[in-house]
Amino acid sequence: MTRREQEVEYQLKRIESEKRKVEEAKALGASTEEVEMKQRLEQLKGEITQKEEEVRAKEKYLKSKMEELRLREQGLVEEEIEAREEDRSAELKKEKCKTGIPRLDDLLLGGIPFGSNITIYGPAFVGKEVVIDLFAAEALRKGVPVIWVLTEKGPMDIREEITPVLPSYEQYEKMGLVRYVDAYSRSMGSEETEENTVYIAEPTDWEGILKAVDETTKELKKKHSSYRLAFRSVSTLIAYLDTTAAFKFLQPFTGRRKRERAVSLYVLEKGMHEEQDIQMLGSLMDGMLDFKLEQLKTYIAVKGVGDVQSRAWIEYAHSKSNVSIRSFSLGHIK
Repeated sequence: MTRREQEVEYQLKRIESEKRKVEEAKALGASTEEVEMKQRLEQLKGEITQKEEEVRAKEKYLKSKMEELRLREQGLVEEEIEAREEDRSAELKKEKCKTGIPRLDDLLLGGIPFGSNITIYGPAFVGKEVVIDLFAAEALRKGVPVIWVLTEKGPMDIREEITPVLPSYEQYEKMGLVRYVDAYSRSMGSEETEENTVYIAEPTDWEGILKAVDETTKELKKKHSSYRLAFRSVSTLIAYLDTTAAFKFLQPFTGRRKRERAVSLYVLEKGMHEEQDIQMLGSLMDGMLDFKLEQLKTYIAVKGVGDVQSRAWIEYAHSKSNVSIRSFSLGHIK
């Protein structure tokens, strides 16, 4: 009897519940299915609102953690710059800057002299870009600013390329130690803008490039005694301009970099130019790092750049983040 009474009570409650639904539906002028659908919709809206609040809370937490990591990384970068103050002072005293490749510095008897304009000359895929990335990374780690003059790729490409060499590269950018003169992006139709970047409409606008670099160096010289410059690449410039126009641009450009005691590297692709173009550019430079590929082996030779231990072809190997120069004999000193 007790079980029967419980069943009857349960059925009565169901009837009362259905009755209320019918009355609510009648009051709203809709069917019970529509009322249930509306109630379910309201429930879903509530759940969505709750989920959105949870997502916003997580985003806020992640943002705070990222900022914390950024500040910590920036602090580490600043500590490294301070720790290398002695190295920076030694470079100023010797008037030679390190390349970021110890064996190459040994070959160059301490590094590249201040005020030098150096051609990085060689075929594709032999590690020329890695040499420049290491050169830039070495400067940044000491708090020395770097200017990129770009005619063949944009700042994003440089950022992706140099990250294996210097994982904290973006922190140096945020500190204002990296500047770009970008004569590539606008010519490719890109309208994006980045901080610390001067955009030039076309690679052929050599007057615009010259002016932008001069203004950038003037600004940097207010806080820094020196800077490094990487030109990527002169080959693009020569391809667009005739030899006379290229010479007209590069003569004052290299002269001003020399006067400001900067160390500048200029990429030149082997196989793209006539011999007279190479000679023309060489007359403006203080030396060359010449690269070649022979029987699946890569070699480097130093031409000019003051006194060096050897001017012979020296075998080397490279990866995305390093250049390893093989042994060189003192018997080759010239």
